[in-house]
Amino acid sequence: MPNDKTYEILLEKLSEGAREVIFDYDCSDTVMKVFQKIMEERPELFWLTGSCKYAKSMRGSEVKVKLVPEIMIDDAELALRRQKFDKAVEQFAAACRADSEFETVFNIHEAIIDKTEYNFGSANALAAGVRNNEAAVRGMSAYACLVDGHAVCSGYAKAFQTLCAKLGIRAGRVHGIKLDGGGPHEWNIVWVDGDPYHMDVTWDDPVFAQGVKGFRTYDYFCVTTEEVLRTHGIDGDSEAPLCTADACNFFVKKGYFLKKYGFEEAAQIIRSQLGNDTVYLKFPDRNEQAAAQEELIKKMKVFEIPEVRERYNSLQISATPNGTLAVRFLKKG
Repeated sequence: MPNDKTYEILLEKLSEGAREVIFDYDCSDTVMKVFQKIMEERPELFWLTGSCKYAKSMRGSEVKVKLVPEIMIDDAELALRRQKFDKAVEQFAAACRADSEFETVFNIHEAIIDKTEYNFGSANALAAGVRNNEAAVRGMSAYACLVDGHAVCSGYAKAFQTLCAKLGIRAGRVHGIKLDGGGPHEWNIVWVDGDPYHMDVTWDDPVFAQGVKGFRTYDYFCVTTEEVLRTHGIDGDSEAPLCTADACNFFVKKGYFLKKYGFEEAAQIIRSQLGNDTVYLKFPDRNEQAAAQEELIKKMKVFEIPEVRERYNSLQISATPNGTLAVRFLKKG
């Protein structure tokens, strides 16, 4: 039988909360792949851990295949959580909907970061191999992000994918590793105005800011494959498209990107952001970033900008490996 039939049957039953799905034909060669495909495409099925078992039985010419997904909560709790989840998705979607795809995606990014704290407890438990603790495993779900308000990277990525789907924006997930520590990591691919981009909402969360705590860097908002590979490794079986566009990169779109550091150009970008919580300058590499940091910050030339000198007398900075210089000016008095 064709895989699309198996997909349709399995998706229907899993969406209903079924604890076992029985096929009256032999799909034993494909049912696991179909299950994993559903796990990749349908993060709203948050109660499924992603693990399952299946068995094939034969009686004469009759063949049956039974798949049993892992669900760590009972039916009553599942029904309660589905209500909470559906309500949260509706609320997030209403708040994030905008006239353009870029603004919608930006709003989703902001809403998830505002709502969610990274769950280091779950992360540590999962890294230690704990798989029988429902609270720890739940941290990998969209539910943990959108309802509980604390999740690990998988939860952030699944929540982002869920909200994009709700708002009609194509998105998927990428599996890989963190190059700085080698641990597993998960983030998104999102299509904005027809082009694919990498999006790592987790690493844009201020909890991961380098420098002063609280900076939201946007280093991973709609970036190219070349840029994401500076800090991420993509699993070989991840179907991630090559991303080369930069028109919807946060810094490019906002006009905060400089190919080469120059004081006058940087000063103009800084002026345009005064009054915001954080001022951003983005460069293509760390060399240009270092040149800007040396002159603007270490030599304090930023205070030669009249609008800065008149209103501020100190600052905080965060410089990231991706070439971003984020500055928070502190008012006089």
